Amino acid sequence: RQAALADAQRALRVVRDQARRRGLDADDVAVMGFSAGGHVAARLATGFDIAVHPARDDLDRLSARPSRAVLVYPVIDMGAHAHSGSRARLLGEHPGTSLQADYSMQQRVRGDMPPTLLVHAADDAVVSVRNSELMAQALAGAGVEHELHVFAHGGHGFGMDIPARSTLALWPLLAQRWLGPAEDAR
Repeated sequence: RQAALADAQRALRVVRDQARRRGLDADDVAVMGFSAGGHVAARLATGFDIAVHPARDDLDRLSARPSRAVLVYPVIDMGAHAHSGSRARLLGEHPGTSLQADYSMQQRVRGDMPPTLLVHAADDAVVSVRNSELMAQALAGAGVEHELHVFAHGGHGFGMDIPARSTLALWPLLAQRWLGPAEDAR
């Protein structure tokens, strides 16, 4: 169950290690995840410092904390609002309430996690918008900078191929501006 978090931590550390050589800011590495990938991104944002394996090399000594997190129609809750397929694949067919709580990302929100952007469609019939709402409530409660954008239409898996007339087509621009330097957004 910790493999996804271990992989995400390692990936962020590799990007951070390579950043300067590629002309990037090593301190400004964000994470973005869609659907089940949103769960992985949320796990990284909430568990960036959880030791899931012993340090193997100098990379494992780098911070795995993303500078920001973007969660698009994310799987967050493993309880009442869970995507049943994601819950079964991650936790098994009949997980106990304690295990469900451990993997419900709204239960893992902490004040030192990165600012988080949530994007969801209200008519998502696959992953309930309640997942993003629960996460936003938890972020607000912990005092974590965040934004929640809920679009009326879009369903699940809208990605970036959206009719230009739809307000949902604005979400990539919102994310781009939100990810831009903080001084540019104010």
